[in-house]
Amino acid sequence: MSGTEAGKRLSSWKAIARHIRRSERTARRWEAEEGMPVHRHMHLSLASVFAYPAELDAWMARRAAVDGASGEQDVPVARHESASIAVLPFDFIGQDSGDAYIADGFTDEIIADLAKISSLRVISRTSSMQLKAKGLSIGDIAARLDVCYLLEGSVRRHCGEIRASAQLIEADRERRVWSEKFAGTVSEVFDIQARIAREAAAAMKLRLTAEDESRLAHRGISEWPAWLAALQARQASLRWTRDGIDEAIGLLEDALTKAGDEAQLHAVLGKTHLHCREAGLDLSERPLVEARRCAERAFAADPDGAHGHELQGWLHYSQGEIQSAVENLKSAYARQGSNPDTLGLLCYCYLISGQVSVARALMPQVLAMDPLTQAYQALPAWADVLEGRHRDAVSVYRRLLDREPQSPLLRLFLVWILSINGLTDEVQSTVDGYADSDRDSLSAKVARCFAAACRGSRPQIELSVTDRAFANANDLYPRMLAQAHALAGEPAPAIEWLTLAVSRGFINYPYLSTHDPLLTRLQEEASYRDLLQVVHRRWVDFVV
Repeated sequence: MSGTEAGKRLSSWKAIARHIRRSERTARRWEAEEGMPVHRHMHLSLASVFAYPAELDAWMARRAAVDGASGEQDVPVARHESASIAVLPFDFIGQDSGDAYIADGFTDEIIADLAKISSLRVISRTSSMQLKAKGLSIGDIAARLDVCYLLEGSVRRHCGEIRASAQLIEADRERRVWSEKFAGTVSEVFDIQARIAREAAAAMKLRLTAEDESRLAHRGISEWPAWLAALQARQASLRWTRDGIDEAIGLLEDALTKAGDEAQLHAVLGKTHLHCREAGLDLSERPLVEARRCAERAFAADPDGAHGHELQGWLHYSQGEIQSAVENLKSAYARQGSNPDTLGLLCYCYLISGQVSVARALMPQVLAMDPLTQAYQALPAWADVLEGRHRDAVSVYRRLLDREPQSPLLRLFLVWILSINGLTDEVQSTVDGYADSDRDSLSAKVARCFAAACRGSRPQIELSVTDRAFANANDLYPRMLAQAHALAGEPAPAIEWLTLAVSRGFINYPYLSTHDPLLTRLQEEASYRDLLQVVHRRWVDFVV
């Protein structure tokens, strides 16, 4: 950077925001979540920032080009929004801390209701929970999430009664624009949740469309005992242990026995079975069989509802049936409104299918709903890699690992992108950073493969039967193992692993034929050229 350019630098968030013609909240979010080039005076407070106009202009031009590259595809697109809101996790008030999960359920239901309003952007609970846990002020939370309003409240249960309070805060002025207290029997909990969402929407002066009204009228679980069981099951399954998932399955099956056929309960039960597989606790066909049965029952209970389609989308993805997954996920999105999990998986399916521009058109909405989830923050960088811009992704993966250094998978992602870019010394130091408790994980073993290949050695790791079954579960590990072996000059195992990745849905032909500097080393191999022909046919035939 020349002295002349340095003299033109913008020395505050206000100046940066003015230059890009956006609010300070948006400027901060773009820097944090999308990598907008903002620098910090490391010898001063981290709040002391500066930026160069030329760098910002180049970044904005590239961002505009990406946003305009999607074309007119028959896929969900970001909605025009007139308001945005984050629902902070409701506080639980009561002596029995074992009932605190009820407040979590309140939060989730209100978020789900508000997300059905087409003119409103709603932040996911995952992101709002992270910020509230840090004890930030209302203004700071709103700025980090780039929202106009915050909704907060509390809930308590006493015997057979539910009492709740809620208030809506206008973020810019940090002033309360609506508040109300609610009371009723436990059987009226769903009416209370719906009233909070509707009255908050009215306070924001939102006009509901007929489609919004139809979505709001379509509720999921309608019985108090079943709703409680679903909340308890979620708490248990989030432990990601065999005991926790078995407990969750038992609770949901009991709830279905008591409440009869509830599509949402069937869908939650099906996803819980899939969690068992994702966690590596049961890599047999049994979780898939059980999830398939749950999807059938969800459709039988509510043929036109979102829950069956959402579960079916995750099930198809788990089986490497990406075309079918896309069809179901689009149907779920059309019926349920904004759901970052549904839209995030849809993005990923488009990326591995070689439809990168389509995925990019969806990413702003995923990040707008759930800006702090690491998996979604990585999506733009993953798209850059798939289009051959490997160097651009390095800083993103470094930042993600800095924020969550204990994550074995994020550490593997950084090792992978460093290896592609030939940053050998950093590869080894990153591998050395694995905690002792994670050194036998599949992520650590694959990372050591890359480290050996970068040193010019042959990757030598012992994969257990469980490791191999886990690697077979999706496209990620087979693809990375293929790249590590290709880097080490071992075409046979590289092609073997890549064939598995293709069977799990990775059919991004431009990446495999042109953009991957490791796998394109295999192009002189006849078996690789044959595999590319298979990939090309599936890529061309893929329907977005």
